[in-house]
Amino acid sequence: MVNVWEHVNSREEALHFCKVHSIQGPVLIDAKGDYIAQLGLRGVPVNLFVNKKGIVQAVGMTTPDEVRSTLMRLLNPFAKK
Repeated sequence: MVNVWEHVNSREEALHFCKVHSIQGPVLIDAKGDYIAQLGLRGVPVNLFVNKKGIVQAVGMTTPDEVRSTLMRLLNPFAKK
């Protein structure tokens, strides 16, 4: 999931981010910031992982390494660290 808060070219910015970081899968474009507001989040950058039921699983990773590490933990919770 990628949230773009710039309000300008949100779709293009999100697609570019996904391409640069090799992100595949569904992407939420929150062009107006409504979803982020519902979650009570303020400020950028903020990254979220949301499961297929719409439940937020992780919030706050900012670097590509943090995002990758969190994603791996969520996908394989029983892996040795």
